[in-house]
Amino acid sequence: MTQSAADTEKSYKTFVKTIVDTNKVWGLAKDDTWATSSSAEFEDTEVILFWSDEAGAKACAEDDWADYKPESITVVEFLENWCVGMYSDALLVGANWSSDLTGKEIEPLEVALDVVQELKSQDKTLEFSQYDSQQEFEEQVIEAMEGEE
Repeated sequence: MTQSAADTEKSYKTFVKTIVDTNKVWGLAKDDTWATSSSAEFEDTEVILFWSDEAGAKACAEDDWADYKPESITVVEFLENWCVGMYSDALLVGANWSSDLTGKEIEPLEVALDVVQELKSQDKTLEFSQYDSQQEFEEQVIEAMEGEE
């Protein structure tokens, strides 16, 4: 059974809140390869899948991904390396997809901004390694998104 739009949105909001709470983002990895799927929304577009908990990732480790194992990264690594890199590579984030491989597909910079907003709402500040501050990261993401318009 596929998720309704409301369930998909709720699952995405849970993803953002949970990764900020735990400082962990989960994916499925085999060697240096992370689980990806073809976009259901955009032709010729790949989606890299991420979950807010190990159980969600583990639930999707079947069929083509049977040999993949849940692996976690920090939120800073997710924002700096994955979201920014995925934006450059024109990939999408698949957040908290269900075991039937349905879920929200979203631009990585939108995810980055949503995470930064959640960090602010929880009064949390992360130490970035490639940016002087969380604020500088946010400003550069906004600038990149505005440059697309």
